[in-house]
Amino acid sequence: MSLEYLIVKPANEAQSQEAMHRDAAYWSSRLGISPDDYMKTFVLFQQGAFGQEGRLKIWVLVPKDDPETTNFYASCQILTRKVLTLHPNQASSSSSFGHGITSVLVPPEHRRKGYAKYFMSLLHSALAPHQYPDPLRAPETTEQFSTVSILYSVVGDYYSRCIPAVGESGWALQKSFATTWPLSRAQVVTGPTLPVELIPEADISSTLDSDDLNIHTDLLRLQKKDPTKTYFAFVPTAPLNSYSVMFGKLLMDRRGPSNLSWGARIPGTDNFMTWVFYGLEQVQLIVTRLRATPDSFPTLLTAAVRTAKDTGCESIEIWNVPEDLKMIVRKTGGKTSERTDDLAGFKWYGEHPHSGVDNRDVVWALEEG
Repeated sequence: MSLEYLIVKPANEAQSQEAMHRDAAYWSSRLGISPDDYMKTFVLFQQGAFGQEGRLKIWVLVPKDDPETTNFYASCQILTRKVLTLHPNQASSSSSFGHGITSVLVPPEHRRKGYAKYFMSLLHSALAPHQYPDPLRAPETTEQFSTVSILYSVVGDYYSRCIPAVGESGWALQKSFATTWPLSRAQVVTGPTLPVELIPEADISSTLDSDDLNIHTDLLRLQKKDPTKTYFAFVPTAPLNSYSVMFGKLLMDRRGPSNLSWGARIPGTDNFMTWVFYGLEQVQLIVTRLRATPDSFPTLLTAAVRTAKDTGCESIEIWNVPEDLKMIVRKTGGKTSERTDDLAGFKWYGEHPHSGVDNRDVVWALEEG
């Protein structure tokens, strides 16, 4: 169908069910779970924090003359989230709404026809009508207008070309690094260490909720390094982490380990590390949040190494290790390289029309693993 006859809209119930089945068929094998398990996990996600008050919705690309059809051309999931923003010359962060886009999918029979690019380009108008109003092609919009939208790309810089208008930018990729410790050469710290506790699943959400209170200070710290930039971060972080934990539990249940830990903390401090398990043939322990000092990091890393060995993982991975911990990374056998998959991208809209701030002036301060 010609692109000019298509619109974007929130999915109705039948369209949502169809999109979920398509997602399960496509994404489950990449996550190492069955389509049925994928569906069960998505239902739990809908019933959790992100499903409340319509914060998780499926959007579809449909013919304008048949908008309720289940034979739609593309779909995605959109999460509405609170976002903290710190602008130049501000001493405190402001709160607004942003969006996370996941599970962008075009059926095989509709690929290579421009539908994905058109769909994503129109989504800017649905997310940020205060900047890019287009009532003809995006007749419905998100209830909360977006300050910024994010996604993780498995197709390189493709989404940077999905632009809202000529001369505008799409989702700009932010350079990001992964540090990996293959367990065959990870160096467990010997000698005196700090006391450490493993974190059970029941305590992960409260641990992350407590740490969210530190994010404003993190933004101020970044601002001191470069006061010309705008910095943002999404909160709360616990619900998204819980989604990754659900997938990790399904993965590890098949392998046998029980009574899994999902992080480690230093008692009496705010230093901790949370992790999940991910992978098919070679399972990784992936750290999703890290707050540590040069004194506490070796102890937390040692806890992660021991957990990874106990659960049969091949390696440990942390994204964007802080600068003050990099010497310890080298001493413990970690290798750092620029990420080439699941690339972090964002599109900045601003809180108000015609804000004059572009992607290049903005930094995503807290990527979530």
